[in-house]
Amino acid sequence: MKFTFIDKDAICIYDNGKIEKYESDFIRRYKETATRDQKSKEWKKNSDAMLYDGFFENSDRIVASVCSVSPTTEENKLVYTFTVNETSGVYYKYTDDEKKTEAHLLTSHEENFLDVVINVNKDMGGTIQRNEFTSDVAVFSKEGGDYKLVTGGDSKDENPFFCGNGDILFNSYGVGRDLNNEFVKYVPSEILKLNVHTMEITTLISDGKNSYIKPILDSEDTLYCIKKPGEEKEKGNAFLEIVLIPVRIVEAIIGFVSMFVTIFTGKPLMGGKGKTRSGGGAAKNADEKQIFVHNHVLNVEKELKKNEKEQDFGFIPRGWKLVKIKKNKDDFSVQYDHGMAEELASGVADFCLIEENGEKILIYTNGKRIFALQENGEKKKLCNVDFCIKLGALQPCSVKAEDDLFERL
Repeated sequence: MKFTFIDKDAICIYDNGKIEKYESDFIRRYKETATRDQKSKEWKKNSDAMLYDGFFENSDRIVASVCSVSPTTEENKLVYTFTVNETSGVYYKYTDDEKKTEAHLLTSHEENFLDVVINVNKDMGGTIQRNEFTSDVAVFSKEGGDYKLVTGGDSKDENPFFCGNGDILFNSYGVGRDLNNEFVKYVPSEILKLNVHTMEITTLISDGKNSYIKPILDSEDTLYCIKKPGEEKEKGNAFLEIVLIPVRIVEAIIGFVSMFVTIFTGKPLMGGKGKTRSGGGAAKNADEKQIFVHNHVLNVEKELKKNEKEQDFGFIPRGWKLVKIKKNKDDFSVQYDHGMAEELASGVADFCLIEENGEKILIYTNGKRIFALQENGEKKKLCNVDFCIKLGALQPCSVKAEDDLFERL
């Protein structure tokens, strides 16, 4: 049993109980170059003229992450996506060559490559984020340097699954806007099917109350996906929020004055050990790590506390279910009925399907652990992780394609 996963920013391979970890050489080299540049500017930090630049240290901040990883059909090669500051890319990672450790496929300063997937027919694609609210499904050239978008419109399309016969499954959040064309919210995610021969899109799963995410078909056309509530509202006191508006205005004014005092004196307006320049409140919030996953902001510490009574708990809400839906044989007008979904696991951030020797194994993570789920329902914990919300495996195909999907488009 072999699959890949991301643990924090480590590119990981799980191979029958053995775990190997690699780093992104692109990100490492970027950080090394940035560190050298910062050291060359250190003399400026002692200059009174540079107090302003010293206050806004974010100009030198490096924000980098590995977004996704997938095996390829070659034993010694993976493919992964990353972002580092204003750059995003798709790279091959070689696991057995000390000199040639990586190879470039795609990079961009305008778009983000959110994920990458490959099926057993070697079709490769992923999700490309075009702007703050929308993204498209794309098919990548195996030779590198090019891609073709196969979806579009005012929606967030993601998590493509290549069926092998030319069909591509994906999930899609519709974008809700007001009369001024301003973003309001996302509509719950549907599962759609694109026929690349006709470019016709068919809806497979649409609930209205729940979102269905990351479709995967097995060799028998059984559909697997993550089901989660369409809207998850945090509990709050609306009256209290209104009452606190004047207080927050005063806090903002104090913060604004404090900023200028710091700039021109080099000292904060209010001292105190163990506090940040923004005061104790900001420091407290900084300790509560928040992440954005499946169109939802999660507070990791809060979710861990909610789930700590469970064995092998993680930080994903229990309402996020891994489900399977068998193909409807009685009503061909409805290929997959969401009302017939069978729940397999709870608290699921991501999953993948492995089919080998006639056996189907679902691999899933709750953020802190990775599990294997057999067809008979037997669950086994494979390993503990620090922070994992992305898994990868070669996508299965029930149809053997004779041509290259990218060339076909």
